[in-house]
Formats: sequence, C-alpha cells, structure tokens
Amino acid sequence: MLTRHSVDQTWRLRPLAGPVPDDVVGHEFPAPVPGDVHTALREAGAIPDPVVDDNERIVSWIGRTDWEYATTLPAIPRPDAERVELVFFGVDTLAEVFIDESPRGRSRNMHRTWRVDVPELRRGRADLRLTLQAPVPAGERERDRLGARPSAFSPLAPFLRKKACDFGWDWGPALPGAGIWRAVEIQAWSTARLDAVRPTASLRGEDGLVDLDIDLVRTRQGRNRNLVIEARVGASVIDIPVAPGVDRVRGSLTVPRPARWWPAGLGEQALHELTIRLRCDGEVLDERAVAIGFRDLVVEQRPDADGVGFRVVVDGEPMFIRGFNWIPDDTSISTVTPADYRRRIAQAQELGANLIRVWGGGVFEDDEFYRACDEAGMLVWQDFLFACAAYPEEEPFAAEVEAEARDNVSRLMSHPSLVLWNANNENLWFWFVQDWERVLEGKTWGDRFYFDILPRVIADLDPTRTYLFGSPSSGGRWEDPNDPTRGVVHLWVPGDYREYDQTRPRFVSEFGFQGPPARATFDAAVHEDAPAPFSPGTIQRQKAEGGTERINDVLEIHFGVPTDFDEWYWLAQLNQARAVRFGVERFRTLEPYCAGTVIWQLNDCWPSLSWSVIDVADRWKPVAYAVREAYGDQIVVLRHEDDGPALFACNSTAAAWESEIEVQRLRRGGRVGREVVRAVAPAHSAIRVDLAALGDDLGTDELLVATVGSRRSVLLGGVDRDYPDDAPAFEVEVGADAASVTVVITAQSLLRDTFLPVDALAADAHADKNLLTLLPGESATWTIRTAHPAAFTAEAVRAIVQTAHAATMRDGSYRGLAQLEAEKAARAARVA
Repeated sequence: MLTRHSVDQTWRLRPLAGPVPDDVVGHEFPAPVPGDVHTALREAGAIPDPVVDDNERIVSWIGRTDWEYATTLPAIPRPDAERVELVFFGVDTLAEVFIDESPRGRSRNMHRTWRVDVPELRRGRADLRLTLQAPVPAGERERDRLGARPSAFSPLAPFLRKKACDFGWDWGPALPGAGIWRAVEIQAWSTARLDAVRPTASLRGEDGLVDLDIDLVRTRQGRNRNLVIEARVGASVIDIPVAPGVDRVRGSLTVPRPARWWPAGLGEQALHELTIRLRCDGEVLDERAVAIGFRDLVVEQRPDADGVGFRVVVDGEPMFIRGFNWIPDDTSISTVTPADYRRRIAQAQELGANLIRVWGGGVFEDDEFYRACDEAGMLVWQDFLFACAAYPEEEPFAAEVEAEARDNVSRLMSHPSLVLWNANNENLWFWFVQDWERVLEGKTWGDRFYFDILPRVIADLDPTRTYLFGSPSSGGRWEDPNDPTRGVVHLWVPGDYREYDQTRPRFVSEFGFQGPPARATFDAAVHEDAPAPFSPGTIQRQKAEGGTERINDVLEIHFGVPTDFDEWYWLAQLNQARAVRFGVERFRTLEPYCAGTVIWQLNDCWPSLSWSVIDVADRWKPVAYAVREAYGDQIVVLRHEDDGPALFACNSTAAAWESEIEVQRLRRGGRVGREVVRAVAPAHSAIRVDLAALGDDLGTDELLVATVGSRRSVLLGGVDRDYPDDAPAFEVEVGADAASVTVVITAQSLLRDTFLPVDALAADAHADKNLLTLLPGESATWTIRTAHPAAFTAEAVRAIVQTAHAATMRDGSYRGLAQLEAEKAARAARVA
C-alpha cells in the first residue's frame, strides 16, 4: 500500500547570493513549510512587514537573492517499497534539489507537482537541500534570451511560470520571492500507484453516471502485472481490469437516483464520495477519495438576432450570474488557510454572489478553495495562468505550459462547482487594441497556447466542460474579443461610470471602480502625520497608473473633490459604491439579453486603494453593502433613460415576481408626490414600470425614492454636488450585550446613504447593514458584531455617522487624468 509521510515542518533557510543586507548575511532562519522567504524572514524579525508603509521597497532585495531551504528527511521503514519519492506539491519557482549533496532534479514551474526519487530513505535519514534562484534576474535572463514582449505590468512576469502578480499589479505590491508554498511529503510504494483520477459525473434521467479516466504509474517490476481498479459510490461499485503495460484506464459507474448538486439558492449541494482503489492480486496498492456532484449545468453560447449570447443554464433554467473576480488572498499565498477560504467564500455568498472567477494572474488555488465552493454551491470560473501580456512559446516554456495544464485540469475537474476553463485574461484583447501583430515583429505571444495546446488538453481530460479562448472573447480567433453583442466583455470605461449606459453587453466578466479600504485598515498600514490623496503613504497604496487621478475625476463630476482628507476618503469610498452599483443595476435591467456580471474584484492581498469590495483586513468597504443590495434576487432600480426617469423591476428567479412599489418624489428633502405602482416581472427578466406623473423630469433639487419591502432605490435629478442637502439631523439610540451592539438612527432630515464606519470605534466591528437612505421620520436599526460593545455610546456613534453630500470645500486644483497626461508630455519634452 502506498504510504505518505509529511515533511511539513520547520526547515532552515539561508541566503546564498545576492544583494543581502549585512544583518542577514551568514544567518540561518527557521522557515515553516509550506511557506515563503518573506514570511520566514518577517516572523524571524529579519525584515519589517512588507505591506506596511514603504517596506515594499525596503525588502525588494529578496527578489534578487538566491535562497536555500534545508532539512533532514526521516528514514522510511519500508524496505519492501520499490519506489520512495519526495513529492513537492508547489515550489516557487526555479529550484534544484540535492539529497546528501547529490543533485536529484530541477523544477522551473511554480504551478506543478514535482517528484524526485529518494531511495536512500529506505536505509536511513538523509539531508535535503533545495536551492532557489532569484526570480528577478532569472526573469531578466529569459527576457534577454527570448526578446522583450508587451506586458501591462511587469516586463519579467511573462518569462517565468510563476504567479504573475508577484511582480506587481495595478492593485498589488511587487514582492517577487521564493519558497516552498505547498505541502511536501514522502511517498513509498510498489508495483503501481494512482497518478490522476478524473471522474465526470452526469445525469442520465434519474440516474447518475460517473465516467472514469484514470492515469497510473508503474514500477519496472509492475509493468507486466495485471491490476484492477475498483470504483465505488455508496452501494454502487465496479471493478475495471487493467492489462499489463496499460497506464490509462477508462470505465463507467452507474449510481441509481443520486441526490443532486445545485448552485446555491436552487437546491442542496449533495456531494458523493467516489473511492478509487488500485489492486494487484487482492492487495490494495493505492487509494484515492474524491467528492463529486451530479448536476445538469451548461454554458450556452447561442447565436441569435443580436449576436451571440452567453449564459449559464441549470436544469433548463437560466441563471443571472452575480459574481466576483478573485485574486490571491494574500501576498504570501502559503499563509491562506482552509478557514480563510471558507470565510471568504461565505462573504461572497452573503454579498449575493453565485460565481467566483479565479483570475489568470494568480494561481490555481488550493484544493480547499474548490471544496469550499463545492460545499457552498458557489460556481467557479477558472482561468489558465496568463494575464495582460504576450507570452513566449519557445521551449522549454511550451512544454511546461502543457504539463502545468494537464496537472491542474486533472486535479480540479472533479469539482462540481467548476463551470468553465478560460484560456487567458485580456491577452486576445490586447493583441487587437495594442497592435501586437506590429509590435511583436514576429515574436511569439501565446496564441498557440490558447488555440491549440489548452483546448487540446481540455478535449482530452475534461471534454464536457466549457472552454473559452479568453476573457474577453467573442468566440473566435479573429473577431473583436470585446464586442458587447457577442460573448463576454470587460467594461473599463475611461470616464464617468454612467458611460455604462452606452453599451448593451451580453455578459460582463470584468468591470469595477477603485476606492480606499476601511479607514482602520489604511491607518494601520500608513503612518503619516498628514495623509493626503497624493502623500507618499497614500500613493504607496495606489498601484494603478493614474488611479487616484481617475478617482478624483469622477469625484469632481458627482461630489466635487474635497480639500479635507477625511472628507475625501469618505466620498472616494462612496464614489466606488455608487459606480459599482450603477453598473450592476444597469446590466440587470437588460436581463435576459445580459446574463451576468462579474465584478472586479472581491478581495485584496494587501491594504490598498483598489477595486476590492472587501479589504485585506476582512472589513467591508461601503461598496460591499451597495453590491449586496444590487445582487439581490429581486430588486427595484430607478434610472435616467432617454425619455426621463424610469423604474425597473428586476427578477432573477424562476418564478414571476408580483410587487407593490411605493414611489415618492422629494424636493429639497420634502415629499411633493407619492404613488404605489403594481409590477409583475416574469421569471428571469427585467421590466420597466410606468411612473405616470412621478416620471416627469427631475430638477437638480429633486429625487425619487422607490421602496418595496426592505429594497430601496434612489435617483437624484442631477448629481450630489448640485443637491441642496440640509445639515444631517438625527437621533441615536444604542443598546449592547456581550457580543453585539444595536444602533437605532431616527432621521429628522433626509439622510442619504447613511453609513456607519464602525471600525472607527472598534477594530473588530462589523455592521449588518449600511448605505441606507432614510426619509424624515424614518428609523433604521443596525446590528454591530463586536467584542468591544462599550466603545459604542450614543455620542461616539453620532460622531462617526457619514452621509452623502457635496464636498464641503472643493479643491479647484485637483489632479485628474488630463493633468497627469500633461505632466507626462512635459517630462517627455524635457527629456527630448
């Protein structure tokens, strides 16, 4: 029987060569495995926290340094074992392993499992050294060897099979490092072992069918042995004979009337354990257990009169996808735990999401991520790991890409939550819009991966699952990838978010807007006497070129740009919430023509000004509350259409929605009209509801409020900077127990987008709701989870209440994108 022995423990880490600081030279540090150099040095006190202040720059030497991990491997008491192997499930990235100073092999890919023979362990212990090349000079060498290629961010990332965002992205720091980022174990076995188990679970009427595709590895002595594979799901079992020399086996198992797996909200998430045993002469050689789910789910891409649609259909019923893009959840991804994954997936679900897109500049996530999605009913869109760059196709790069794809498709395809494979992020689009055909001057750029290697791998290993050539994609090689009438699009509007109104997309797989993290998160990472939008500490948090200038451009349109940093911070957060909610609601009013939105992005890996809705400290930004409202199953939306104010009832469920909607018209905070309208929205649709006289054009001092149950939509006649808000007037009542606080706010004036930044009073605090518009005389109750309820007095709560309003003192000299471009042109002229 194959036996496993974990080598996850504390190893020894030391620098070998590079620009190593004097206080690190010659030192050895304890290094947890799984782990990475940055984490080990930080925990040893050898470096400051890389994500605080300007420490990203201070620790940049790590990416130019070679490293060594060392440990002593235990003896394996298996004299009978024909093979003893050391298995690395993830090494970052360019590594060589030595056993008792004997070289055993090299790895050049962070995203693959790597095996080396260690027969010495049958006789006793052995010393292991793993050397890791510095990624920055390694990337420079490959770039120089193959020729530079276009890249939106790092010019080096495309030349290594390493997590691309390690070299920096427009939301994350540049912290390229090294490490052993996944588990290490010793496996001892004889005759044969299971290599890959690929089950495809489907439904045949009321019964389930499991099609099995299994790879084996045999020893030399095992080549001529007859084997048997036993597959079992509950009481259903099948034996598949395996003739000598055969190392790929197929078979099918019928499971009578299995409980089905459903996406969340549509039914239960029934998971069934598939057990695979490999036997020889009655002896079990190896065993694998895999959780599978039986479901009826397809991704439809059908031509119609308007173009080509794109939608997810479950048991014949379409789903409106409400999703988030996912980036690596920490700069040191080895520190992300199964509990972290489950918490984050639960947060996404609480925000109304039914799909997570694992973006291609990161990693194929840990098995625990996909298990969490299986258990939650969260659909997964999985990118292959290519993003925003032209990639070389020369060897050995191409062989590594195919091996990496085969490794990870085999590992992940059993998960019922997995909906589709996507070849790349924006590379096809960049080929079109950045004229790569001319820029590359004949150099390779990755199209062989997207149109040959990867689809061939999927056809071989996971043929029933959808494969996309890229995101965005219109479905073919030579079509405009970002055509809104066909397939999936990325909508990054250059100006005001209201430009979303100018397009009618079929499916939006990326869109969003930047905003600051929770203020407590920012203050813990930036230590400046006078922070400002363009002070050094704030700029260190902003990685998008022109990002803060764009925030200010849109702030100027809607609120004005404040001179006071505290006010700027709040209005920038509100600005993000407004922008993202506007986009979601616009696209939902197009259902069923538009069948989904995937917001950029759910999470953060460090404290930053970014597109995330939840910051790295697990705090909900205002945009999270806005998205939760916009991602409800049934919502009402007030919008400006060409013919005036309009009300929509949006119903993304399988049953008709019949509702009574109260619509009020207010002028300068006082009501001037009211009507209750009836609406019947069919399943999976959005309908426009007649507003009658209340739908007349609004003045800049007017607004409409539509309410149905707890759902509310608000529409200004103009923009916030022109609306004549009175000074907020309200009463506050506070009640508390040991673990929570209740806050009741009663409005005495119109309170627009009332927000309680509860982390200002207690770092652990979380509010159950936020961004509520209260009309005069209305009350709302917040429930706040915290271990520090004493911090919440009525006076303290009153001091933190924020509402929507025009900037108090506007900065007429704010820096926007136009000024940024002018500054760049002036610098270029001076250089010339």
